Amino acid sequence: MFDKIAARFIKDFKNFQLRESRRFSTVQDSHLKNPGSEPLIAATFGDRLADAAHRNPGKIAIKSIHEDVTLTYEDLMKKADSFGCGLQAVGYEAGDKLGIWSHNCSQWVIAVIGAVRAGIIPVLINPMYEKSELSYCINKTELKGLFIGETIRNKNYNKTLYEVLPELYSCNAGGLATRQFPNLSSVITAGKEKTNAIFNMDNLIDENINRNPVIYGSTVKPEDVCIVHFTSGSTGNPKAVQDSHLGVVNTTYFSGLRSNFNEDHQIICVQTPLFHALGSIITLMTPLHHGATVVIASPVYSPSASLHAVCSENCTSITGTPTMYVDMLSTMKNRDDLSLKLKSALVAGAPCSPELIRRINDRFKAKVVRNLYGLTECTATVFQSMPDDRDNLVTDTVGYITDHVEVKVVDSSGNMVPFGCQGELAVRGYNNMINYLNDPIKTKETLRDGWLYTGDTFTLTPDGYGKLVGRSKDVIIRGGENIAPKEIEDCINTHSNVIESQVVGLADERLGEEICAVVRLHDNATMTLEDLKKHCFGKLATFKIPKILKIMENFPKTASGKVQKYRIKELIESGKL
Repeated sequence: MFDKIAARFIKDFKNFQLRESRRFSTVQDSHLKNPGSEPLIAATFGDRLADAAHRNPGKIAIKSIHEDVTLTYEDLMKKADSFGCGLQAVGYEAGDKLGIWSHNCSQWVIAVIGAVRAGIIPVLINPMYEKSELSYCINKTELKGLFIGETIRNKNYNKTLYEVLPELYSCNAGGLATRQFPNLSSVITAGKEKTNAIFNMDNLIDENINRNPVIYGSTVKPEDVCIVHFTSGSTGNPKAVQDSHLGVVNTTYFSGLRSNFNEDHQIICVQTPLFHALGSIITLMTPLHHGATVVIASPVYSPSASLHAVCSENCTSITGTPTMYVDMLSTMKNRDDLSLKLKSALVAGAPCSPELIRRINDRFKAKVVRNLYGLTECTATVFQSMPDDRDNLVTDTVGYITDHVEVKVVDSSGNMVPFGCQGELAVRGYNNMINYLNDPIKTKETLRDGWLYTGDTFTLTPDGYGKLVGRSKDVIIRGGENIAPKEIEDCINTHSNVIESQVVGLADERLGEEICAVVRLHDNATMTLEDLKKHCFGKLATFKIPKILKIMENFPKTASGKVQKYRIKELIESGKL
């Protein structure tokens, strides 16, 4: 009885601290800093996860439904640490980078945590990437090794890799040498295929089961790189974002508090791809930091699998992009037999309409539906709904500024605008990325005087809430996937019938935005949508291939000759094109 009273007192006191931390604005400029409800934590994520495992050794950490695998915190840490020691045994050192190219599975989790614990930096790669995209990622981040998933339906990692690296046919494991990828020396597989050229994950774990990994990660500091994600910008190729341990530790801690992951036994359904910051940091690492249980619904996104997981595993929380919730709501039609025990649903990854939030609230029967806004460059979180937010704050804003973070909204000249006025959002705090790896020019464009400029148009309220008005960058957000138009344009422009192309995002009820290609063709040339899709297939991940095609004789341009992409979009949306 006393324990319950004490727990309730602690919760009420923390909520009081959170509410009081809102009372910090004394000026009229859109400039706010949250002093935090608790001090920042100076630690590495590997150490914090070890603490969580020490507190909850027998609690289920990971349940992967499609693999039929269940790992307690003790199991997870034992496998992850053994894998980390295995990496060390085959030549990896602290600071080396290991690419993680796999679908959602328990081995993905083991590989990432094992690397982090050993001081090795995991680089997360989209499993849908084709050969050219994978090659770019390997070279951009100077990978020492690549971890690949086991073969699943429609994805054979081994086959693709041997096409990219024919040297694998004639080398031994750890002895890879190739001109195309001078830093890459080894490949590790989660699959059961036996080959002399590739290390097997299970073997590395079994051979190092009793070794202590602490000595390998002991040199890692909170300010060091913890993890690398790829993000896209309107200028083309993906950028490699380096987030620190300090950023990951505190983001996962404070975000977890707002999601109440520190209370009772929380069971979180993972439906977002883990290579995304939303998937890795918010949906996986945040609950693990707080000792919760994570349920992996399926290897790739599937609304029916997510719904099955929520019901069969009695999940208390789920995170997803707006598109994922639209799909799940569609799957739930005419289903009155669902056993839903959700306490919370978190919406993130793309702008969400107030109407969709109301539909989620009504149909999922969750006690609370909450919003989160963040960027990969800000370790996934800048604003997040508070535990006691009213419904109108959830539908009308992206949440309240996160702990220990400072934000401002500025005009095109860099001057702060008054509260309620539109401008570009800039962020400063522990959550800002270290840099774009091997891209000093883009880093300087985004990070200036300690501030990270998001390129998103915002308004701020004096009490700390943000509202996303739109995006000033040209990035298309399709179903939560950030897609760079230039990368697609570069591919289309290689078609012999095309003079030039422009790619824009058009409003779509389910996906948020759909990809539209607008092309100029050579005289007497023709092109159909099927022609375009055939040309892009195998060169681009399938989600990047345009679903709409428009043809123009000339693009609208400025006096200096720059294409006015926004005018192209206006012509399409008005029905004039």
